[in-house]
Parts: sequence; structure tokens; C-alpha cells
Amino acid sequence: MEIWITILGYLLAPVTGVVSWIAASRKRKNDFLTDLQASIDLLSAKNKELINEVVNLRGEVVQLKSENTALRREIEELNERLSNVKTITKTKKE
Repeated sequence: MEIWITILGYLLAPVTGVVSWIAASRKRKNDFLTDLQASIDLLSAKNKELINEVVNLRGEVVQLKSENTALRREIEELNERLSNVKTITKTKKE
């Protein structure tokens, strides 16, 4: 009986080692997947913020372009008015 207990002791040590290695391997994989999912969630949130910022900036660009067009028209109109005005300059007498 003592021999069986000794043999069982020698056999159980590697078996428990393998079982614990498999269990730890699964936990490592699960932890890795959890970390990856957290990274994906963080990147998705940041991407959403950046997309919103791009959309807002595009709207601002459109608004500034229309404002720029209006100012160009106004400058052209003022230049046309000034084209008919004679420049008065004072000459220096020596």
C-alpha cells in the first residue's frame, strides 16, 4: 500500500502541474482579451470625439467660406466705388 501512495504521489505532482498550467493559461488569455477589449473601447471613444471635432470644424469652415465670399463681394464693390475717385496728393514746394 505504501508503494501505491508513493507512486500516486509521483504521478499526481506532474498532473497537477499540467492542470494548473492549463488553468493559468486560460486566465492569461482571458486577461489579454479583456485588456484588448478595454483598449478597443478607449480607442472607439477617442475616435468618436475626433469625428465630432472634425464635423464641427467642417461646419465652421463652411461658415467661414461663406463669410469670406461676402467680404470679397464687399471689397469688390468698394474697389469699384474707389476706381472713380481721383487721388488728391499734395506736392511739396521747394
